[in-house]
Amino acid sequence: MTRTRTRLAALIPVLTVLPLAGACSAGDELPGREPDVTGVVEQLTLTGASDPYYEGMSLAGGEDTVVVDAAGEPATTAGLVDGDDVEVWVDDACNESRPVQCTVEAVRVHG
Repeated sequence: MTRTRTRLAALIPVLTVLPLAGACSAGDELPGREPDVTGVVEQLTLTGASDPYYEGMSLAGGEDTVVVDAAGEPATTAGLVDGDDVEVWVDDACNESRPVQCTVEAVRVHG
């Protein structure tokens, strides 16, 4: 094999994997802004909310909700435990109700 072919052959796996790696990690990151609210998990709802507007909001989330546990590892909203201190990011639009209904973008657990 010539030197050029050898270099190209070595790059093929790298060029194939890089786009896939970027696609996998993009949805697993917390938003690049401050959380909208903090509080404590109780029966998959937010209690003790730092902003009373979000008190009682469901933390159930959806399949696109990013959850990071206290160790910094990916988790799910189903794994949230009563008493967990959390930071929560929500989508821009919330349905005005009591409790408010927001799309939960991300949750970070602090313990």
